[in-house]
Amino acid sequence: MKEFEELLPRERAVLLIWGKELDYSLSKHISIKKINQKIKSVHNEIRDNDIRRINKMLIASNFVIKHPAGRNTTYELSPEGRKCCLILKDENI
Repeated sequence: MKEFEELLPRERAVLLIWGKELDYSLSKHISIKKINQKIKSVHNEIRDNDIRRINKMLIASNFVIKHPAGRNTTYELSPEGRKCCLILKDENI
């Protein structure tokens, strides 16, 4: 598990994409497939294996939470993940 200060630049970029896609909301859910497509379109230099590893790390570090929804698993931001996304958003402006 990583703390926010320990995140690498690519991991921070992916976390920011999670925040943007979920509108920095704690109640909105999205599938991992849609997030992966967005990451590939924004950062095409990141390989599939790296995307998978970063997403697993974000889930394990509780920045993103699994939300079982019927057949497909969706994901949502945790309160800590939202706080970190808002910090990253302010840094990028």
